[in-house]
Amino acid sequence: MRLTDIDNTTLMQRLEVEDSDWGRLGANDAKRLATLLLASRYFEEKILQLDKMGLVHGPAHSSLGQEGGAAGSIAALPVTTLVNGTHRAHHQVLAKALNALYVGDFDPVVDRRLSHDMREETRMLMMEILGLKGGWTGGRGGSMHLRREQLGIVGTNAIVAGGLPLACGHAFAEKVRGSGDIMVSYFGDGALHQGATHEAMNLAALYQLPLLFFLENNRYAVSMSVEQSTFETQLQTRPLAHGIASVSVDGMNPLAVWLATRWAHDYITKEGRPAFIAAEVYRYYHQSSSVPGSAFGYRSREEEDAWRERDPWPFLSRQLSERGILAADDLAAIEEAVAEAIDYATDACIEGKGSAARIREELWPDPESVDDHLNSDMSEFAGVRYAEREDFSDDELEEMTFIEAMPRVMGARMREDESIHIFGEDVANMGGGTVGATRGLIQAFPGRIVNTPITENGFCGLAAGAAVSGLRTVVELMYSDFFLVAGDQLLNQAGKIRHLFNGTASVPMVLRTRLPGLEGYGSQHSMDPSGVFALFPGWRIVAPSSAFDYVGLVNSALKCEDPVLIVECQELHRRKDRVPAAMDYYIPIGKARRVAEGSDITLLATLTMVDKCREVAERLGVSADIIDLRTLSPRDVDYDTIGESVRKTGRVAIVEQTTRGSSVGAIISDEIQRRFFDYLDQPVKRVTGRWAPPTVSKALERAAHAGETDIELGIRDLFKDSGLPFAETRGD
Repeated sequence: MRLTDIDNTTLMQRLEVEDSDWGRLGANDAKRLATLLLASRYFEEKILQLDKMGLVHGPAHSSLGQEGGAAGSIAALPVTTLVNGTHRAHHQVLAKALNALYVGDFDPVVDRRLSHDMREETRMLMMEILGLKGGWTGGRGGSMHLRREQLGIVGTNAIVAGGLPLACGHAFAEKVRGSGDIMVSYFGDGALHQGATHEAMNLAALYQLPLLFFLENNRYAVSMSVEQSTFETQLQTRPLAHGIASVSVDGMNPLAVWLATRWAHDYITKEGRPAFIAAEVYRYYHQSSSVPGSAFGYRSREEEDAWRERDPWPFLSRQLSERGILAADDLAAIEEAVAEAIDYATDACIEGKGSAARIREELWPDPESVDDHLNSDMSEFAGVRYAEREDFSDDELEEMTFIEAMPRVMGARMREDESIHIFGEDVANMGGGTVGATRGLIQAFPGRIVNTPITENGFCGLAAGAAVSGLRTVVELMYSDFFLVAGDQLLNQAGKIRHLFNGTASVPMVLRTRLPGLEGYGSQHSMDPSGVFALFPGWRIVAPSSAFDYVGLVNSALKCEDPVLIVECQELHRRKDRVPAAMDYYIPIGKARRVAEGSDITLLATLTMVDKCREVAERLGVSADIIDLRTLSPRDVDYDTIGESVRKTGRVAIVEQTTRGSSVGAIISDEIQRRFFDYLDQPVKRVTGRWAPPTVSKALERAAHAGETDIELGIRDLFKDSGLPFAETRGD
């Protein structure tokens, strides 16, 4: 047996600063670097002071000691660079904000004061961290969720590694636009062990995205050291595994980071591939506390003292002064300018001194605004053509199946809007994906139908980030249950972004999910996701029961500025319907359709159960008002149409094929009884499948789902509970 080494061409390097490298840092670059570093340091010290005074609500994750990484990297990048980060990001976002405004003839040494815009952004950042209405996003984000799009700060993230898939999306959008700008995503050593990080690195390398992964290795994830977290402590092996060139650097030396970042930017722009920087930094204090980590016993005072001796500001100021790059008076002027800006920001938020200090009362947001910006105001739909089937003549209608309508309507919209991109497993293979939903689109729209690896969390996050950056993204999940793998990016990120950032960001993203129904795919492929998505008010949910409705609802989903879930039932795929050939009409999100007129009972149905309800009611001779809900997001359900029917019949059943536990009907039932209690002759009934998820056995699968028998029993129960025999109630 003979073992031979495998060749590897991916760069994995260490940057060491040579004495001559200081000559590459001119006076202007040095002023910029010193300003960003000092501002980060002074601002963080002030936040820590306010936290000790009990004026910061929630955690304030201190980055004191880590400023060399943030300032060194951002000072080296163009002002148009985009960034996001994690929960410990004050130093990054302030450095980025000031760098974006460090333009023209601004000179902190000459002016001895930061510019007006710099001072105002510093004030607004402090207000945001304190939860005040004058903050970047009205105080919604606080310390961990910081966004200022006009300055290139696209949003920091409280979920460890949560921002990395989103960063792929932002970079994807910049690549599509050909802007030449790169995206930088900051994260810590704890994030490196998250699956989302590896999914993001794989996608960035696969799609050759202009993305810089910037690891701030401060050695501890809360109290867990790198050595406690992983067997392989050489962290650069992670990007190496994905084919991403990397460089490690002493993050306590701002010049070293500055040089490494200039290298990375050149590499990304010239090679057209992502890069990775591993900066070794140190946080002086515990996770979100004003005391050092040694107080909790997970590191020693000796270790902390050794790192403090390498503090980036004393080191940088000494080098700049001794090498004649900046005079001591220059550095003093920068300190004066920065200190004044921090004091100005603090005084704008706080009144009183010492123990009497408090937040200015008039700065708190109005509690009545708590639900503002959960969703778009739908103004994007102004001027669209809403229509139902009866609005078209026979000459305008063409017979087609559900599955034939899918690629046709998508192609029609893609021809009108170049920003639409489709992502999913196999969507660009097999002539149209696994069910044919992209048939004919692959050749018509090259580069816009994007195959993804089996990394749902990664590519759903990429699609969400790209949507925030202005693309319209469509994600096809091969089976609906797979949304659980992508739960963070879909529910915690995409569904919350608009509200979290106070309406400053939209997520025009469409998620298509397939329900196999009675196809024998078992309990891990057959879940209706509506009930789970209904828990997150940022999502719109539509459930088309016909090809006609599918076209109109897809058009609306692609127009909407919110993320929209489209539930696609495979049992309906081959069902034919009459659809307008032009496919240019819209069905309003939030508008139900009465499919049968009746006076005895109201049946609220979804998906396959719409036709089944009609068939059962006709067979039993029941006069049923049958309503296809079509929209299932709780805040959008058409309670006007429901209320009109309830006032007429007094008896209601919500009919879903899905299992009882995953049903959205419980939410709708509760709302009906709250709104229309006086008109109900009995409690709202729910017709669903059983509690158990469907299994592969045909017999057990049918038992788990609701069917015609369940509908009939539900109808009979409605009459029985009215106190009259079924036949007598019907007038027989």
